Amino acid sequence: MGLCTSRIQQNDQFQIYFSSPEKVEFDTTQSHLVSFAIDYQSHEKFKAKTLDHTVVTDAKLVLKTFVQIGSVTEGNTTLHIASKNPEDCTFEGVRRCFIDAAKSVGAEGMFVFHFSGHGIRIGDDHALAPSDFDCSDRTCITASVLNNWLTEASCKAKHVLFTLDCCYAGGIGDALTTIILHSSLFVMCACTANETSRLIGPLEHSVFSYFLADAMRKETSDPQKLPLYKILTECRTCCKALSSLLVKYEAPRKVSSCEIHPQTFTSATRANSNDETDSVKILGRYLFVTKHYDLEAPTLPLHRETKRWLSSIDESIAILGDRNLLKGKVLITAVSSIMTSIVSYQLAFESDTVSHPNTFIIAFQDMASCFEHHCPDMELSIDHFRYSWGFYDQVLLTNRVDDANIKALRHTILKENTESTDEDECDGGQNEVWIPL
Repeated sequence: MGLCTSRIQQNDQFQIYFSSPEKVEFDTTQSHLVSFAIDYQSHEKFKAKTLDHTVVTDAKLVLKTFVQIGSVTEGNTTLHIASKNPEDCTFEGVRRCFIDAAKSVGAEGMFVFHFSGHGIRIGDDHALAPSDFDCSDRTCITASVLNNWLTEASCKAKHVLFTLDCCYAGGIGDALTTIILHSSLFVMCACTANETSRLIGPLEHSVFSYFLADAMRKETSDPQKLPLYKILTECRTCCKALSSLLVKYEAPRKVSSCEIHPQTFTSATRANSNDETDSVKILGRYLFVTKHYDLEAPTLPLHRETKRWLSSIDESIAILGDRNLLKGKVLITAVSSIMTSIVSYQLAFESDTVSHPNTFIIAFQDMASCFEHHCPDMELSIDHFRYSWGFYDQVLLTNRVDDANIKALRHTILKENTESTDEDECDGGQNEVWIPL
């Protein structure tokens, strides 16, 4: 969610800074959560940077999860959406609502501030962007500004928790813990100071907000004792695992990773593997693809760089599989991410064959084999095949690959989709796989 771009670096996925015990105890009745969704930019210069409705669903999800686990009562929450409450989401509006919420927290309560929107970098500083952001100091919500607001509110809260789902959030978190002197401050950031927050279309949430909410539900047994360390660890692990499944085509022989790396995790130890999955071995269960579309069994292997990348994501698939997450939206997101990554690698390293029908079928089968080892009972269906095609084709169209081969395959699959009367079990995803927020 950044208003300036940066090269992705392999640093922390997100960070938490502790100044008190791992399990945070507080009185839920004295607590308050204020959540902001900045889905509209009013300044002429930045209207084009307005974020879509996903930031609203993220802000609602975090608020709803705190209420569901019982850590905040529903009457002690406020949600401010820029497109619906414009007066509350400007710089002055955020200030007013932040201070009002902070003032309402009792001495045994927790003050929670959630932000979904743009993170910005101006020089060496990092800030949150309100709806009237115009690049001037008066519209930058920096760590120093947040500290001033807490001071102005004379916040009595036992604990203060910030959850920042925006680009470059780690820069704000680092600065916050340097200047805010509260004895129990916690900052959860969607990414580091040099990274961008991620939305992968079918998930319908940012990766961070989705897994933050999921981890809170899984790890919290006592609503008045929030296990922040466990929540962070689970969220970080799942974010890394899912984001590692996606790479982006940049240019011939060049792809960029969309993985956001936790500091203590790296894919390098697995990236050197030269083991190649033999596509022929897994044809049996997915031969229905070639039969369904009356296509010949594929013979063209994927490029060795593509194979090497596929072998490197085994640990990520294992993490998601072990947690029983490979179903529903997460499964669709994983499938679409891997297919997008495969075609990106093929474009970069073997563009001559990327449009061949065999290449797509092999890509689908190799993608399927990634799941078989960890989820042997999971069945990918013809609907997953069609859905995978949508993402594969999107990358080709974006990069103007439109030869006779791909037109023929596109006609075959689209014709089949039109004629089919079956309800698509992979319904609900949008064909926007990689979106920097």
